[in-house]
Amino acid sequence: MIRKAMIVMPLCLLSLTACSSNADKPEAAASSASPALAATTASEAAVSPTAQAASEEAELRQAVVAYSDAFLDAKPTAGYDLFSARCKERVTLSEFTGMLTAAKQMYGKAMPIKSFEAQISGDLARVTYTYDVPALNQNKEPWVRESGKWKQDDC
Repeated sequence: MIRKAMIVMPLCLLSLTACSSNADKPEAAASSASPALAATTASEAAVSPTAQAASEEAELRQAVVAYSDAFLDAKPTAGYDLFSARCKERVTLSEFTGMLTAAKQMYGKAMPIKSFEAQISGDLARVTYTYDVPALNQNKEPWVRESGKWKQDDC
């Protein structure tokens, strides 16, 4: 979460398994296929984790941008929807709305993220991202995947 302190301090100063045969399994198909096909299947499997990591990072970045935009544009419902269940237990929608209203007054509107770096481990992530306004920069902000969706978990 764009930290409450960043907003409060300046204001003080003025979130089937289906039955199948072995033929349906990639390993079985590769072992019964030609050596060239088996090599292709093996190389595709080697690329798959990288492609999955890139996809996970793209999904996380999309959630971070959506949260940032909602926060800075004072769209509390959209931002609160991107809050983790844990954060929703700690911060009410009313409190969150107040934080977003203060952020909008201080920073005006959503701005593009200048840099983005994510460390993803399963359903947890730490995200560092920056803006042209250093006071908004986030360092290793916690995010959690809940029901397949990334949620902001810094509360």
